[in-house]
Amino acid sequence: MKQRHALIVGLLVILVLTGCQAANTPQTNTGVTDIQVTVAPTVGSTGAKSTRPPIPTMEPYNFKPSDAGTVTLHGHLAVLDPVTILPGPDDAIYLVPMNDTGDGATTIPQFTVGEVPQAEVDERTGEFTFQNIQPGRYAVVVLTKGGSQIPAKMMDTGSLAIITVDKASIDQTVELGTLRLP
Repeated sequence: MKQRHALIVGLLVILVLTGCQAANTPQTNTGVTDIQVTVAPTVGSTGAKSTRPPIPTMEPYNFKPSDAGTVTLHGHLAVLDPVTILPGPDDAIYLVPMNDTGDGATTIPQFTVGEVPQAEVDERTGEFTFQNIQPGRYAVVVLTKGGSQIPAKMMDTGSLAIITVDKASIDQTVELGTLRLP
C-alpha cells in the first residue's frame, strides 16, 4: 500500500512539475497579418438586408501616370527577410542604368539618390511603379535602412532584376511581376 501511495505521489509531482514547466515556456509571436475584406450584405429569410456595417476595404493607390513618349514600369516587391534586410523609408526602390562593358560582363554601379529614377511605392502592398522611363537597360536596386544598395531579384527565377526597356514599349506599362529582396 505504501508503494502504491508513493507511486501516486511521485506521478502527481511529475505532473505538477511538467505543468509548471509548460506554463513557464515562453511563447513566440510569429507576426500579425492585417487582412481587409469586403462582405456583401446578407439577405435573411424575410428578404431584409442585414443591418451589420460593412467591413472597410483598402482604397486602391493611385500612381502618377507617365508622360507621353516614355514608359511606365510596374511591379511588386516582396521582402523575404524583414528582420535582417528592410528597405529604407521614403520609397527606397531605384532604377539604375546598367554599364555594359561589351564583353558580356555586366556591373550594377553604385548610385546617388536623386540621380536615378525612384519608384513610387504603395507601402501597404509593396506595389510600385517607375514613371517616365526612357529605353535602355536597368537594374532594380533597393536601398536598405542600413544604407546598402541591394539588387532586387526575380521571384520566380532568383536572377537579378535587370530590365531592358525597348522603343516598342513607349507609351505603355511594362509589367515586372513580383521582385524579391534578397
